[in-house]
Parts: sequence; C-alpha cells; structure tokens
Amino acid sequence: MELDQRVALVTGAGSGIGAEICRALAAQGARVAALDLDLEAARRTADALDGQGLALSADVTDEGRMEEAMAQVVRRFGRIDIAVNAAGVGVSARLVDTTLAQWNRVMDICLTGVFVGMRSQARQMASQGAGVIVNIASTNAVQAGEGLSAYCAAKAGVDMLTKVAALELAPQGVRVVAVGPGLTDTPMVARLMANPVARGEFLQNIPLARPARPADIAAMVAFLASDRAAYVTGQTIYVDGGASLMKYPSLAARAPTAPAAA
Repeated sequence: MELDQRVALVTGAGSGIGAEICRALAAQGARVAALDLDLEAARRTADALDGQGLALSADVTDEGRMEEAMAQVVRRFGRIDIAVNAAGVGVSARLVDTTLAQWNRVMDICLTGVFVGMRSQARQMASQGAGVIVNIASTNAVQAGEGLSAYCAAKAGVDMLTKVAALELAPQGVRVVAVGPGLTDTPMVARLMANPVARGEFLQNIPLARPARPADIAAMVAFLASDRAAYVTGQTIYVDGGASLMKYPSLAARAPTAPAAA
C-alpha cells in the first residue's frame, strides 16, 4: 500500500489505460478522482474502486472546467498528491491529407489538454510543497510513424513539456515525469489490431512479441508516483517491449485495405 491515503486525479479515466491507472493507484491505497469527458464512463471506473473513487466530467481543454474539477478534488479529499494526464486521441492520415480540424483536435486533446491540466495541478501541488505529475506520452514522441504527423508532434510536445515543468517545479517539491506506452491493447487501437496485416507488422517490430496490456502501463505509473521513484523527475520512461528500438510499421501495412502478407 505504497500510496496509502494519497489523493490522485486521472484524466481519460473512462476506459483503456486511464481506467487501468485508476485501478492500479487505488490498489496501492490511493483515493482516486476519475475524470473523463463521458461522465458515465468515469462513474463506472470510480464505482469499481471500493468506495475510494470520485467521478468527474470535464473537457481537458476547458480551463474553467478543469479548474473546477481540481477544486472538487480538493474539497472532497483536502489535497492532491498525484495527477495523471492520460486523455488522448489519434488520427491516421498522411500529412498532405490531414485536415486542419484533425490536426487541431489531436493537438488540443493530446498536448493543450495536458498543459491545461498540468497548470492547475502544478499550482495546487506547489502550494502544498509536494506532488507528482505523470503525463502519458507515447513511443511516437521519439519514433516517427507515417500518417501520424499530428499525434507524433503532440506526443513529442508532451515529452518536452514534461522536461520544462520538471525544471520549474523541482524547487517547490513537485516531480514531473512521463510514461511512453508502445502499442497497447485498448479500445482506441482495437480496429487497428483487427487488421491481421497490421497486427503482424506490429508484433514483428516488438522484441517482446506482444502488445502491452494496460496493466503494464499502469504499473509504471504507480511506481513513478511512489516514493520509490523519489529521485526521478523530467524523464519519459518508455514501456514498449523494446518497440522503439525497431522500425515503426509503415502506413501501407497499417491500412485496412492492405494486401495480405505473402
């Protein structure tokens, strides 16, 4: 129970990695506020946390709603010790075919949303003199993927935002770190993994020969949020089975209409 009685806020908590992070933190004793745009999804996550959960709904890009969500957590639990910014979205299109609307949506949720959340989280933690912010980046922060210009740029931004915030907040006793998942079995990638050609390409490029489970990512988040990682700040830890050592699968292989492998 390394996180006993600590208070955590997790965005993107309605499903996938975010929901699993909530469960992992609660299993270590934390009281968890599960935030998602879909309030019912947030409630499902919070209700499964043995009475230690709080469900919140907010658009992570909405400054006012995120400030109010932070205030609700503090009113309920008195403080916030851990914040995990896990909300994200992706789009697959070549650069020349990516619309401005698609670009803005990915950048707004994956990068601006992290900034908006971090700002209110950092202010609260600095006033307490302690806290840990964990951002969910991606191997695509350092590994280019065809058709992922917006997503790669946003996640690279999360990596650098983490570093800058770590420098600025260290004097206030606040650590800032990031976790970069590789391919993870979540609802967001289910359609991709249903394509046998794409699945084969990805598995061939993962030295450990399987996608990550959400629990693999959540375990690293729980570790970084704990006192065992007390001397870690400004780093992005990649949990990818070694995939970032390899070549990212091509857009042709990932396309739903790709020909079957020979």
